[in-house]
Amino acid sequence: MSDPNERFAAFEEDLPPLEAAGSRNLLNHAVDTYKISFDSLTRLTGIGSNDLEAYSSGDTDLEHLDSRQRSAALDLIAFLGMGINTPEIPPEERLRAIMKGLADEFGLTAETLALHSGVEPSDAQRFLTGRKVAAEKRFKLSVGVLFLYFLIYRRTEI
Repeated sequence: MSDPNERFAAFEEDLPPLEAAGSRNLLNHAVDTYKISFDSLTRLTGIGSNDLEAYSSGDTDLEHLDSRQRSAALDLIAFLGMGINTPEIPPEERLRAIMKGLADEFGLTAETLALHSGVEPSDAQRFLTGRKVAAEKRFKLSVGVLFLYFLIYRRTEI
């Protein structure tokens, strides 16, 4: 007699890995919903357009690519497919994360970020601690921080 609490599922064929199915769906969502072309994705990921299109249609799992490149590309594609304008992560939290990342990675202080953004250092510090900062100051901080981020990550060209 079998145990009535025992639960199992029998499948006639192997299921695809959840990661692969999710990544493929997110790739298609990035292309269809957010209108990110395969050409743009190629420039962003370094993976050829033909490979991305074949992955999108299920013809390949990109197993022929270097695992590190494949993983990094699929991580980026996942964010692009989910859309970064999501209510789960407010813009202020994204900016705060970038500011903390610049501080951790490059030692940029709240004062430095403020001075490059045209706001008072106390405003940047207050923002980092999650306290209220006027919309105009948040805007200036966003523009300044994102431009610094852009400059810093272009440093590979220097």
